[in-house]
Amino acid sequence: MDQVPSSLFSLEHAPFPALVIRDGRIIACNGAAIQQLKLSPAGGEAPEFLAGLLGAEGTVSGTCTAAGQTWRLSLSQYEEGILAVLLPEDPVSSPFPGTAALLEQMRQNIGNLTAAAQLITPALQELGPKYQQYLAIMSQSFYRMMRLMNNAETAGALAEGRLTFSPGPLDLAGLCRELCREVSGLAETAGVSLRFDDQCGSLLTTGDSGLIRQMLLCLISNALKAAGSGGRAGLRLTEAGGRAILTVWDSGAGLDIGTDAKAGGAGAGLPIARQIAALHGGALMLESRPGEGLRVTVSLPVSRPEQPPVLRTPRQIADTAGGFSPVLIELSGVLPWQAFLPDMLE
Repeated sequence: MDQVPSSLFSLEHAPFPALVIRDGRIIACNGAAIQQLKLSPAGGEAPEFLAGLLGAEGTVSGTCTAAGQTWRLSLSQYEEGILAVLLPEDPVSSPFPGTAALLEQMRQNIGNLTAAAQLITPALQELGPKYQQYLAIMSQSFYRMMRLMNNAETAGALAEGRLTFSPGPLDLAGLCRELCREVSGLAETAGVSLRFDDQCGSLLTTGDSGLIRQMLLCLISNALKAAGSGGRAGLRLTEAGGRAILTVWDSGAGLDIGTDAKAGGAGAGLPIARQIAALHGGALMLESRPGEGLRVTVSLPVSRPEQPPVLRTPRQIADTAGGFSPVLIELSGVLPWQAFLPDMLE
């Protein structure tokens, strides 16, 4: 049986079916493809639902029917073979009917509370510093609730195969540099020194910039929390073997990957970050040594874009988040209440 390079096929733990085709035969498929599509692990002929699509050039997307279900299909050409990824066309029924509507109602009510807080802020500020602290703690709670809702919505969309995935031209180095610039000042309020080690200068590729930002923010938030006041954390970007290597590290105590990660010790958003990496054909790995911190490495394939990327400004990103800073939302569980004083949020 042909061996598939790990750089190509790194979707073993993804919840959606993925398989690699070469010369009309399956050379690898993940557990979801075996269970949900009833495919053999390797060596069999390409499934019938791919007939007529394997000869197309570049990336192909569309729909197909397999195992009695309609799927959204994406085919990507690589030197080693063709990667096929299938996502459910129709969302899987939620075990909690009305969850999406409930989350939307919660978001609307948080918006109302935020607006009310802004209206009473001038009056409370006149009463002295103690009330400014109360306002900051209240604002921090709003941001933390928004973070919980965002994670719940993203996790549900990933589980049901309805997450919007919009890859486009991307300067990954520029995105990392700008994100670290946004975070570093806030990290200082938590007593953590954040460093960006850029070994690329510019790294042009194709990806969903919003999802990659979300993934990195999640990992950086975990690193800041693990480092603690007086600690250090960092993001490093390198390129090797046609892949972008993103490493987020901290100087914390480390963790037992076999137990703490499963229990949420590495952060509740880690499964989301892992699946975002998988959506990009990448993989996320943990490396920890007790007393020496945790290192999270994300390996993503580099696909050169046909057009130059456009990097959105922090204000543009905040506008798409309803005026709230996505950085503050993600870091709200790490930052002290002082970061949410009214004059800090302006």
